[in-house]
Amino acid sequence: MSNKNLHILPHDKNIKIKPGKSLIESLMNQGIFLRSDCGGKGICGKCRVKKISNNGDNKFINSCTYMVSKNLQIEIPESSMQSCHILNKAPVSLPEIFTNSFKKNNGKKCHGVAVDLGTTTIAIYLINTDRGKILSSLAIKNPQSFYGDDVMSRISAIGQEKKKLRTLQKIVVKAIEWGIKELLTSLDLKKNTISQMVAVGNPTMIHILTGIDPKPIGISPHQPAFYEAKSIQSNELGFKLENFPIQTLPQVSGFIGGDILSAAIAIDLENKPDGTLLVDLGTNGELVLKVNNRFYATSCATGPAFEGACLSCGMQAIPGAITGVHIKNLQELPEYTFVNPLNTSGQRPAGICGTGIISAVAQLYKNKIIKPDGAFTKDIILPALKKNSSGKIQYIIVPEKFSRDGSEIFISQKDIRSVQLGKAALSTAIKFLLKKAKIDKPEKIIIAGALGTFLDKNDMITLGMIPSMAPDKIETAGNLAGVGAIMVLCNEIYLKKLIEMKIDIVDLTCNQNFQNTFIKSLGFPPCPK
Repeated sequence: MSNKNLHILPHDKNIKIKPGKSLIESLMNQGIFLRSDCGGKGICGKCRVKKISNNGDNKFINSCTYMVSKNLQIEIPESSMQSCHILNKAPVSLPEIFTNSFKKNNGKKCHGVAVDLGTTTIAIYLINTDRGKILSSLAIKNPQSFYGDDVMSRISAIGQEKKKLRTLQKIVVKAIEWGIKELLTSLDLKKNTISQMVAVGNPTMIHILTGIDPKPIGISPHQPAFYEAKSIQSNELGFKLENFPIQTLPQVSGFIGGDILSAAIAIDLENKPDGTLLVDLGTNGELVLKVNNRFYATSCATGPAFEGACLSCGMQAIPGAITGVHIKNLQELPEYTFVNPLNTSGQRPAGICGTGIISAVAQLYKNKIIKPDGAFTKDIILPALKKNSSGKIQYIIVPEKFSRDGSEIFISQKDIRSVQLGKAALSTAIKFLLKKAKIDKPEKIIIAGALGTFLDKNDMITLGMIPSMAPDKIETAGNLAGVGAIMVLCNEIYLKKLIEMKIDIVDLTCNQNFQNTFIKSLGFPPCPK
């Protein structure tokens, strides 16, 4: 069957696409990324485009379920385009021991890229490698989410159809390349100025990026196809920019990869006090505990809710995302904060991100709107509690008239369950890690990941995500995996340190008691007075 012509408005762009694929897949293969918060199930409606007909009978279609079979003309609304947010100030804090090493350097203009390839979000940093300075950065949703919210879903997709490995590699390469071009353009830099890249991520993401089948991770004993750090030329992976080397980091197990090792280097974990627990929190939770100069590590499937994905009104922590909720009066709608970089009154919220859902659920629990088992209470009548057309209870945070797109921003029972699943996985992993290290509780907890930017420590304790402890012993540190990637990019001594790092693995997949502890952890702990 011959290729079909796709005409895209308002950019007046023509592309050739293969028939038999969904429209969103066809666009992804051309480097055009649309939102698909439901993972291509046709539920969220956020990938809608306008199908233009010659007879004027135009209509909106879901691009994730529309199969291309003939020539097509579409108009893509701005609201359906994949979001990115360019940050002039770095969303990470580089350690002094690293930045001080560049003070005597006159600073040539040598540019590199550090990439934190997350399951849900890709963070890209443009770096002056001779000065150790972040020039600009951006974050975009990982387009692989179309094939599943978690790593096991993507491994399964590849297992069902071998060529999906190439598809998943191709779209993530295009997404990274698109991000690099955006950063270069924002600084008026030429496209051939990149000299090197460091990419960190969990083992599945790195396998797919390098074009290596992650199937061994998906079956017992869940081991990666390779462990070593790799250096690969970018054109071998499908990058069209000037050819440059891409460095990946060592992998410890099937679920513990270069991202958590990178975070450990970023905080100099080896010199932290005994009992320091590092938690890199995202779609996958990865944990490293230092006790008696030994490192114990494990991982858990916390799910995409902590990154704002799969929620009824979820989004990334970009402009418009609600980051905090406060219930001041039960008889009124809640107060909220949201990302508003311009700090203008004209801006409106568009959805809720990971920190926002954690904050909201903690507030619902503290105010007894949800019970210890997570269910909405039926004992009180509140203005913010409403039933939808299907009779299911929702808690309204923002009414239609005050949101960006005219839709209610709310929390459903399913959203609360997603938080419970994530927090139970995390708290269970911590318990097993502490048991292996033979200590009762951590002395200090460092929370890494974009989630830590706005996270309230007390909310985590309220929900039972982490052990109850003094707030001054809990630190939120932002994207430490990105920090470590930048450090490796600028100085090869950090790569050497990572390769030499010795870690004891605590494997939860083979532990018979994990499921029982996990189920017991689903409920919320007694609410503080």
